[in-house]
Amino acid sequence: MTYARDIAPWMPWTDRAGRTNWLKLACFLALVAPAVWMALEFRMGWLSPKPWTDLVRESGDWAMRILVVSLAVTPLRWVTRWNKLVLVRRMLGLAALYYTLLHIALWCVDLKFEWLRILIEMFVRVFLTVGLAATLLMVALGVTSNDYYIRKLGAQRWNKLHAWVYTAGVLSLVHFFMEIRLDATEAALMTGLFVLLMAFRLVRRKATPGLLTLTATAVVCAVATALVEAAYYTLSTRVPVARVLWANLDFSYTVRPAWWVPAAGLLLAALAAWRNREIGRAHV
Repeated sequence: MTYARDIAPWMPWTDRAGRTNWLKLACFLALVAPAVWMALEFRMGWLSPKPWTDLVRESGDWAMRILVVSLAVTPLRWVTRWNKLVLVRRMLGLAALYYTLLHIALWCVDLKFEWLRILIEMFVRVFLTVGLAATLLMVALGVTSNDYYIRKLGAQRWNKLHAWVYTAGVLSLVHFFMEIRLDATEAALMTGLFVLLMAFRLVRRKATPGLLTLTATAVVCAVATALVEAAYYTLSTRVPVARVLWANLDFSYTVRPAWWVPAAGLLLAALAAWRNREIGRAHV
């Protein structure tokens, strides 16, 4: 009983007093779910004849997704005024790091732990070098993502250090694009969402953005997403840029990232407008 009471405050879903925080618990379960699913896929034989290669790809995809979600916490907190979201920001950042390390570990398994080959490929193949740089940054941020280093470095220096997460995000996206062979849908989507979240931070720094500003930001980011995707396909497959851009208007097969990104941006704008209206009513 004493042991359980002593260990409780250290569990990821508890607060400092050791009480269960349901938001943190829900976030923790959601973050563990992809790893459980990958283990189940492997155990049940649902993967391709190259299961380790599949798991390398899946773990990398989840690392990128969770990193983008972690960067969405601050904008969501701004537009909803729900400050409790900050409670899961550290958990999300660490989960992105853990899935990144899992991605590398599975890659080593896929290469049968041939360390000389692993080292050579890591420094000869550019996309692996870029990924390694992103990983080293994330490790540094993960190690210092605790109260001890906040006190040791001071809030200002600690914030400057953790601003490197944006650089890690850019490097991760470059690695993502260089790694894919043909379908750039998810890479373009992650890039578009990353650009949207960075743009939101930029307009928020100037002043409290209104509905029109946020809507315009969403539209600009949609265009940027379409251009990034078109540039990738043009450079990798020599398909004309105009043809790729026009494909964004064809909904018979799928909805392109250039539409999902403004949808996310407009959702942020709608949440901000709704929250500001509610606050205005409360002051009447």
